[in-house]
Amino acid sequence: MYWSHEDSTVASVANDSSDDRRPYDTNMTELTLYEEAMCCSTGVCGPDPDDELVEVSAALDQLEDAFDDLEVNRANMQHNIDQFLETQRIYDRVQEDGPSILPITVVDDEIVAEGEYLSYDELTAAIDGSATPQEA
Repeated sequence: MYWSHEDSTVASVANDSSDDRRPYDTNMTELTLYEEAMCCSTGVCGPDPDDELVEVSAALDQLEDAFDDLEVNRANMQHNIDQFLETQRIYDRVQEDGPSILPITVVDDEIVAEGEYLSYDELTAAIDGSATPQEA
């Protein structure tokens, strides 16, 4: 087991299949990136940040600029453990395969990638048709 949640409140939330946590318009497309534990929320810190994490951060920023109705969230095990515990499918995947399954990319509650970061083009393809690109 990689983490446990003894608190019954957290356990009941983790087992609740209803999704009442979406505070935004239901027409929004939600992209969530579940990541391993990192020193900061993006992993892009310190004197020599990982190039892949720099590229992912830039791609996510570009996506937010390109799509009107897109909400991008990042959750890493160090800073956002509650989000892992509250999302049963992600919790189960990490329990089954360990943290090597991360990152997991989810678009509108559908897992679109596991174990690798997607490029900007791959992320765009995953959300294509779900959100409306902004006019230039």
